[in-house]
Amino acid sequence: MPPLDVVFEALDRCQISLAQFITTLLTHQEYEDHQFVVNLLNAFLQHPASRDRFTQRSFGVVENMYLQELCCLASEDGSSHFRASSTSTEQLENFSLTAMAQEMEAGAPRWWGLLGTLLDDRRMANSAGQTDGLGDKSINNEQAADHEYWDEVDEINLEGLINGLTGEWNVHPETLTSRRAKRHSAIKLMRKTIITSILMNGWNQKSNALQSLLGLFLQSAHTPYKVINTLACLGISVSADTISMVVQSLSKESHNSLQCLGQSLLASYTYNNCDVDLKTLAPTVEKSNDSLKHLTSGLLFPLVHGVTLNDLKCLEELWRKSALNL
Repeated sequence: MPPLDVVFEALDRCQISLAQFITTLLTHQEYEDHQFVVNLLNAFLQHPASRDRFTQRSFGVVENMYLQELCCLASEDGSSHFRASSTSTEQLENFSLTAMAQEMEAGAPRWWGLLGTLLDDRRMANSAGQTDGLGDKSINNEQAADHEYWDEVDEINLEGLINGLTGEWNVHPETLTSRRAKRHSAIKLMRKTIITSILMNGWNQKSNALQSLLGLFLQSAHTPYKVINTLACLGISVSADTISMVVQSLSKESHNSLQCLGQSLLASYTYNNCDVDLKTLAPTVEKSNDSLKHLTSGLLFPLVHGVTLNDLKCLEELWRKSALNL
């Protein structure tokens, strides 16, 4: 081992302690890429006496950093809070998965990068040669099955969704490899957004924008309440009671909108009569004629193309030219 007296004398002449010297190397930006810093960190990791302690302390710092980023995303300052009791149609129309992902990436860049690494571990493992022959064959077979499935789904025309998530619009036809790469990027983006939303909801239950939208989708698809509540416990959806509050709020807003439209006198009314025969499994004499129900539905259409109230002041003219005016 070389003598360290020269190093100690140099530190004394500079009036700096060994701890201050190491702290300066690790905290000042101009030294972050210096070879001494890299060697110092490698020494901490490789030395058997300090490796475990250094690793544990490093993990603690990284964990706190990720928690702070997620806490900021889940706070009320963000746009992730979805109030069920005051839900409006405008909130649903303005919701964008792409905008949510961009906000997450901007607010938690380190966490977003970690998710990208974790969700892309197969490719990294293959490129680093960390799997054996059987592992490579199994992974290749699974990837081939995924590609075959999504190639069939592509016939439903998911181009708009994928281009929206990847931010790319191309009018020229794409190759199969390019389409698969963009599809993989879009699926990866959705997974990162869902995972982050689940963790944000676990940190703050009011941070439930994505869960509320998924809950409304499940409600519209007639998903059983037990399934919805199970997904709510997993942090993927909101509860069935919360969905009912959202539906009530939207119904109230729709009622008010129809009322305002009718009061404007710039609407056209359409009615439709229909008969429904509700047959019972065991008809009785008392209720033999009660199965036929008469229903009337109504629709309200706003008058567009610049129609005003003055344009509708034609009742006298219509009555004067009507064949019923005798």
